[in-house]
Amino acid sequence: MSLSSCSLHSLSVLRVSGPQGADLLHAQLSQDFQHWPADQARLAALLNPQGRMLADFIALQWAPEQIALLLDASIAASALQRLRMFVLRLKCTLDDASAQLHLHGLIGASLADYPAHLAPPTQPWGVRRLEGGALLLRLPQADEAVRCVLLSDSTQPEQQTLQAGLSALPALPASDWALQDIRAGLPHLTLATQQMFVPQMLNLELIGGVSFKKGCYPGQEVVARSQYRGTLKRRTYLVSSAAPLQAGQELVHEADPGQPCGVVVNAAPDHAGRFWALAELKIALAEQPGLHLGDVTGAAVDIGTLPYALTAPT
Repeated sequence: MSLSSCSLHSLSVLRVSGPQGADLLHAQLSQDFQHWPADQARLAALLNPQGRMLADFIALQWAPEQIALLLDASIAASALQRLRMFVLRLKCTLDDASAQLHLHGLIGASLADYPAHLAPPTQPWGVRRLEGGALLLRLPQADEAVRCVLLSDSTQPEQQTLQAGLSALPALPASDWALQDIRAGLPHLTLATQQMFVPQMLNLELIGGVSFKKGCYPGQEVVARSQYRGTLKRRTYLVSSAAPLQAGQELVHEADPGQPCGVVVNAAPDHAGRFWALAELKIALAEQPGLHLGDVTGAAVDIGTLPYALTAPT
């Protein structure tokens, strides 16, 4: 595999600007933004008061007093509106910077596939600032491949040159990029699944998206109760089917056919035509055979193996 590139048009970039931008995010999101090294990305969720997720983000320190929030484009407008509600007297502003700040995905079989000027960080969720100011974020992977996201400013000449150079790389289809996220166990909230899940249902605390040491934020009591009182009954699993899968579809189990036991979170096909997905399921039914799409007469759905363990909250 040589280095390939994918334009990440399915994502938007919200920009938080001002000296108190991190304070806003610390008060409203599930993550700690007060103790945040610049060379690390932050995963975080925006919740309603009932602890259900309105959005999930990958946060990067884009520039002095500027934070970039990466999220699915289908929920960007509602997330922006929600966060703006809480600015009040804080010295910060928020805008959708997607037209200016561009996102490209990069994937190679190993570090050797990356040229020196695009050398990735050494660890997943690490961030490296490139010459000219662009940021390179390394993502977790289910295999030995090295996958990164490049965030660059289309108004800066040096970064324009960097963007232009990506066009010479082999193009990776968007569905292939989505499949890499799915196999890595990285869920993304979309319009079809807003307000369905508390963070632990999407394994968010297992991949670093929840801080249990910070102070209060909207929905925090529900998140803490799920973590410490043994109330979590659902998790996200890797699944596959010969039938097409898409976000928001319900799954049913033969052991309890009268009601859905889960929902598809994200889905994408592989090159053989089989569909893979992250699906939120009842833990009690997830590892028993008998899972189907839609109803018990629907296509069979098989459970796969995530690259991390589904440990019980403690």
